[in-house]
Amino acid sequence: MTGHCLVILTVGVVSLFFSVCGQVISRGPCPPVLLQRDFNVNNYIGSWYEIERFPASFESSLKCINAKYWLKQDGTIWVINNGTDIETGEQTTIEGYAWVPDPNVPAKLKVRFRWWMPAGDYWIMRTDYDTYSVLYSCDDFIFGFFKMEYAWILSRNRSLNTGTLTDIKRDIQDRGVDISHFLSSDQIGCDAKDNTLKYKPLDEDLSVINT
Repeated sequence: MTGHCLVILTVGVVSLFFSVCGQVISRGPCPPVLLQRDFNVNNYIGSWYEIERFPASFESSLKCINAKYWLKQDGTIWVINNGTDIETGEQTTIEGYAWVPDPNVPAKLKVRFRWWMPAGDYWIMRTDYDTYSVLYSCDDFIFGFFKMEYAWILSRNRSLNTGTLTDIKRDIQDRGVDISHFLSSDQIGCDAKDNTLKYKPLDEDLSVINT
């Protein structure tokens, strides 16, 4: 989208009033994408590294982006996202919680990083649990005349086989998502700087987060 920026209330992976410059905005409603069948969260937990993503303002200054997930006793998921500032080299960490609102659709998760933020969508479009995962989020606004999309391709490692990546993106396109928006994430030289948190979080009460 060209021209001056819009300011809207959006429910995305990080949701708040913010300028939508640097996001993927397009005309029309969100597509009815197919999601992972019989998603198993137990097989999904652990570490993931960002390989490609749609433009997102909250990640624009970061490299070495990765996420860790722990399954808690109450079925919710502790989320820790990490990245390194491209300019300063400083580590950025944000913690949150994810959960499945409808057990009949386990691939449609919600995530919240601040208690005062609306919960955002965290939809598992496709994963083999051991190699890759594709995440998708889309919000309609202005009565469905426009939509804001986010998408991520993650890997268990800091790189992903080119053939696998090509197959994934072809499948995403077949599901109605424009893959031309994908940007490569920088995971070069990150292992030595990887200060991602190693602890397993305590099982505190999530009643405030999940309401």
